[in-house]
Amino acid sequence: MKRFLALLLCVILWAQPVLAADAKKDAKEKGTEGVEVSAPSAILMEASTGQVIYEKDADSVRPPASVTKVMTMLLIFDALAEGKIKLEDEVTTSEYAASMGGSQVFLEPGEVQTVDTMIKCISVASANDACVSFYNSRKRNPDIAGIKENTFAEFPIMVLKVIILRLIG
Repeated sequence: MKRFLALLLCVILWAQPVLAADAKKDAKEKGTEGVEVSAPSAILMEASTGQVIYEKDADSVRPPASVTKVMTMLLIFDALAEGKIKLEDEVTTSEYAASMGGSQVFLEPGEVQTVDTMIKCISVASANDACVSFYNSRKRNPDIAGIKENTFAEFPIMVLKVIILRLIG
């Protein structure tokens, strides 16, 4: 029995490189080289060099998932760079933020998360509740990126004003 198992193990180990080479050859022929992405287009780049690691229909024009979420991220990173907030700062979820529909991470009213966690929620899950929670917490601290508006609907307009002022000023 031991000899049979040893022989079986040897055959498996011997065949493994052959099977892997066939799979790699098939992936090269498809142009995917082992990566399957269900999205219609994608691009992955090395941040420091700009080298493209993976792309799939990268040049096709596609609308952003949510401009408001991108704007929220812009304000968060600006406030971080200016030292107005820290990744460890806490963000409390309001009743209104917890009631958001669409894509969300299901934050509970009164739940406290760090800015770092909210960044991950917004960027990975495209979470509406995290965006509104961040906005509401910053509204209570209006020196951060000039947020003074009372409604989240005015938020994109306010962000555009901040961007324009930075570009011309």
